[in-house]
Amino acid sequence: RWSNQMRTIADILSGRDMTVDEFMVLNRFWSRIRKIQRRRDTILTKNRELVGVALGQRRVHQKEVDIETLVSLTGLGRSSLQKTLRSMEKDDLIELYRDQADRRRTLVKPTQRYTDLSLDMYEETRMLIHETLTQLESLRREK
Repeated sequence: RWSNQMRTIADILSGRDMTVDEFMVLNRFWSRIRKIQRRRDTILTKNRELVGVALGQRRVHQKEVDIETLVSLTGLGRSSLQKTLRSMEKDDLIELYRDQADRRRTLVKPTQRYTDLSLDMYEETRMLIHETLTQLESLRREK
């Protein structure tokens, strides 16, 4: 069975500048990335992932973001986004609160727990990228 999978991978890679060993290194990389992401958010869905990416991007500029901006950044519908945010709030990943300057606006802010988990995730990802690059460079030298 495994050899059939290997032939399939080899067939897929046919005509590409990638060996089966390189493919396997990259496949392990993406599997490990998904595990790292799930440690930050155990109920990782596409919507929650989109919100996480948008919050990460916005945190560079400000600590919180309003729902309308998240709708724009994620491409999610308002009701779908609100359902996702309520779920993330219940899991202590974000805080939802009214903007003091404009009570009609709801702001979203990552919790300290979410920020800490994100920083751990980024550091672990950085180390994984370095490890994977080293493995790929080693395989390229062997060619």
